[in-house]
Amino acid sequence: MELILFGTFLFLAVFNAGNMPTLQIQHYGIYPFVGRETFKEYMQANNKSAPIPSILLAMLLLLINIILIFTRPQFISETEVLIFLILNIVALISTFQWQRKLQGQMAMTGYDERKIKLLISTNWIRTIAFLIQAIIAVTITMQTLKT
Repeated sequence: MELILFGTFLFLAVFNAGNMPTLQIQHYGIYPFVGRETFKEYMQANNKSAPIPSILLAMLLLLINIILIFTRPQFISETEVLIFLILNIVALISTFQWQRKLQGQMAMTGYDERKIKLLISTNWIRTIAFLIQAIIAVTITMQTLKT
């Protein structure tokens, strides 16, 4: 059971590590090209499409991380699981402190260059948190497979 949990955790960690840079570099990068007159509608559509690929899978990663605290494979230390939890909490706080709030506001008010810059700059927090987590999880996996 622990192995299945870690395998699911590994998959979700790598998925989120790939998803965040895509949002950061590609998706947020095209905001200025959407057009001010249609930006509000664009953000509304964006926010409707975000729950499954972004929110649900990140929350599932956090949930499995919490389960791993209580039941983990022997090849993962308690410290590593706690590091994962800290990184997930950092991403969660960043999401609700800045990203969701800013995206929600722009879905109501439209294009705001200051908010877009803040969104892009603060999203690096969760992007880096997910990348570090995936690197650690992949490293654990590779070290375990070598033995």
